[in-house]
Amino acid sequence: MDVEKIRSQIPVLGHTAYMNTGWSGPPPRRVAQAMKDRIDLELEQGPIMPEVLEAGREIQAQAREAAARILNATVDEVLVTRNTTEGLNIVLSGLDWKQGDEIIICDMEHGSVIASAQLIGQRYGVVVKVVDLDYRDSSETILTKIESAFTSKTRMVFISHILYTTGRRMPAEEIAQLTKDRGVLFMLDGAQTGGHIALDMARSGFDFYSIPGQKWLLGYEGSGALFIRREHLERVHPAHTGGRAVVRPVDAHNFRPVPDTMEKFLGGSASVPVQAAFLEATKFIEEIGIHNIEERNLDLADSAKAKLSEIPGVTVLSPSERRDSSGLVSFSVAGQTPVSVVERLWENHRIVVRQVNHPEGVRASLHFFNTEQEVDLLVGGTRELA
Repeated sequence: MDVEKIRSQIPVLGHTAYMNTGWSGPPPRRVAQAMKDRIDLELEQGPIMPEVLEAGREIQAQAREAAARILNATVDEVLVTRNTTEGLNIVLSGLDWKQGDEIIICDMEHGSVIASAQLIGQRYGVVVKVVDLDYRDSSETILTKIESAFTSKTRMVFISHILYTTGRRMPAEEIAQLTKDRGVLFMLDGAQTGGHIALDMARSGFDFYSIPGQKWLLGYEGSGALFIRREHLERVHPAHTGGRAVVRPVDAHNFRPVPDTMEKFLGGSASVPVQAAFLEATKFIEEIGIHNIEERNLDLADSAKAKLSEIPGVTVLSPSERRDSSGLVSFSVAGQTPVSVVERLWENHRIVVRQVNHPEGVRASLHFFNTEQEVDLLVGGTRELA
């Protein structure tokens, strides 16, 4: 991997130690150019000229194929969405919930999981069972806690694949086996995974999975992808849809829905420029190789955790075991609020990190374009504050 060549294609890295990809990644020039080219085409020729329309349809088709490759799923199981949360809500809003059904979530989840699950609970009388985790829990402990929450009424387990606060990689494959053994649905928020770690829907046993395009994939806001395992397509109804959900959309007297296609969830038009950027971003990631990216991210995280843990007053909140880890590294500084640490790292060193809660800490997102020198800058800046 030629890191310097990669960095030369991401302009912001020329003046900033960018460690906040877990919020939104810095786009490479070619990704921005793909969006600009499409905008210019629509500007100069008009958005609905035949050639422009056809080119736009081709971009959208290729974006969907790219999403399927990132997820290692078939194209007919994947939909390009606007963001992670939209994908999660397509599933939650589309299932036939019954009063008394149970959804299991964890207390260290992002609001996209907590809010969407709890609102479905309020609407349908579904019980949302919250499993309390500790950042020091082992995979075995997490599995035991989740398994103990199952009852005969459990309908779904809904968690993040990587916890956004600590970067903990959840034992997802093992949880999938627990759900499969009990006939329970399993949905994952992949907000911190696509473009970060290798994904394999074909073999994972996951039922539903949603990712964004603007974080680790280095695309733009307004893009993402949803996976629904083919066997579940008919049971998820389109709560928000348009003409592509019916066989003859302009025939009001002969309504026939299309039950087993991802297109039924398309509620209307989408931004072709954003999807052009999404497509180019996936190509950028694929050229480098997701396995290469994952290993480099873990190497950078291992280095950061080892060096930060040597600083008196600094507590590393992310897992130490590599198999449980990701490129997200969280830590706390005794006597300092996370917000003040974030602000001072920026003011003193132009390091971009963020504050997280539960556990409260500072989170650095280390992606393949980051360097060991930037890790040392983070460690040195933290040592000054500690």
